[in-house]
Amino acid sequence: MQGLLIAAVIVFILNAAGSFIEFNNRFVNALVDTVLFAVVFGLLIHFGYLQMHFSSAPKATVPVATAPAPTPTPAPTTP
Repeated sequence: MQGLLIAAVIVFILNAAGSFIEFNNRFVNALVDTVLFAVVFGLLIHFGYLQMHFSSAPKATVPVATAPAPTPTPAPTTP
C-alpha cells in the first residue's frame, strides 16, 4: 500500500510539472507524463528508495544435498 501511495504522489507531481509545459496535444502530454513517470519511478526502484513486492506466496526452497556420513572404521581386534 505504501508503494501505491508513493507512486500516486509521483504521478501527481509529474503531471503537475507536465501541465506547466502545456502541450496543445493531449496525447503528447499523456505520453510525456508516462515517460517521466517510468523514468523517475524506475530510478527510485533501481537505487533502492522504493521496494516493490508483488508476490505474497512463499518461495519454494530447493533442498540442499548433503554428503553421506562417513562409515566408521572398525576398531582393530587384538588376539
